[in-house]
Amino acid sequence: MTYRVIKASNMWSTEKLRKQTEEIINREKENGWAIVSVAFGLNVWHIPTVFITIAKEL
Repeated sequence: MTYRVIKASNMWSTEKLRKQTEEIINREKENGWAIVSVAFGLNVWHIPTVFITIAKEL
């Protein structure tokens, strides 16, 4: 099993970050990756950030 963590952030809009997250999840699922977890938070500069963990059987 191979794992990847995808990080994305958007300093101007949490709504844009949510849409970006959906696009990433849909794209990775189409490529055969399974979504393990999705975690939203803030980085040290209080910028909304998402971490998406994906896995694929090789």
